[in-house]
Amino acid sequence: MKRYVLRAALFLALSVIGLGYSQQVQLESRVFQIAGQLRCPVCVSESVADSNSQIAVQMRELIQQQLVEGRSEAEIYAYFQARYGDWIMLDPPKRGVHLLVWVLPVVALTVALVVLALLARRWLRAAKTPIEVEAADLARVRRELGATQSATQSATESEN
Repeated sequence: MKRYVLRAALFLALSVIGLGYSQQVQLESRVFQIAGQLRCPVCVSESVADSNSQIAVQMRELIQQQLVEGRSEAEIYAYFQARYGDWIMLDPPKRGVHLLVWVLPVVALTVALVVLALLARRWLRAAKTPIEVEAADLARVRRELGATQSATQSATESEN
């Protein structure tokens, strides 16, 4: 009987330790998930999750502390946005001036495609219209071509 009680106590202790470890891993995972959406204030184009700078480490600790206190992701993002502005978010919010970041490339591409289509249409239409040539100009071209052809023929005959 003592063995069963001892085994049950050991199993319970290991389960509690495993549960605590699992919760710590989940907490760290959430910290890095949230930190991955925040820009490091001192690094160039690097997230708080990827940076090893002192401020990034402090920000991750602050995120962990806020998660332990029960704050949601939205509340944590709002905290950092209030402190650093919208710049701190790697994925800028889709409102206000930041909406241009999302809309402007699509609008520019659409305008460029429309302009290219109109230019191509104009070029194709211009290529189909016959060129009007005056009779005097046409006679001059034929005369010069004839002179060139006769000069070429006489040069070939003299070589033979």
